[in-house]
Amino acid sequence: MEDGHALVDDVRAAARRHNLTWSTLVPDRFTINHAAEAAEEAAYAEMAVAKRALRDHICRTYGITVEELASLAMP
Repeated sequence: MEDGHALVDDVRAAARRHNLTWSTLVPDRFTINHAAEAAEEAAYAEMAVAKRALRDHICRTYGITVEELASLAMP
């Protein structure tokens, strides 16, 4: 089983990479750099995989469903 802290670190690192590629794709609100689109899509997909791994770990560890996990984030 993977360590939860490592999975959180993976999500944070993937989010940072996605933020960088997004900033390259959309450097300002008036510009879209179409040459950066593939890199941004790849970074987004990488972040989605990391988030899924963390969600799966949390659900497996605590015996809850994704729906139950999502409800915990709501007031």
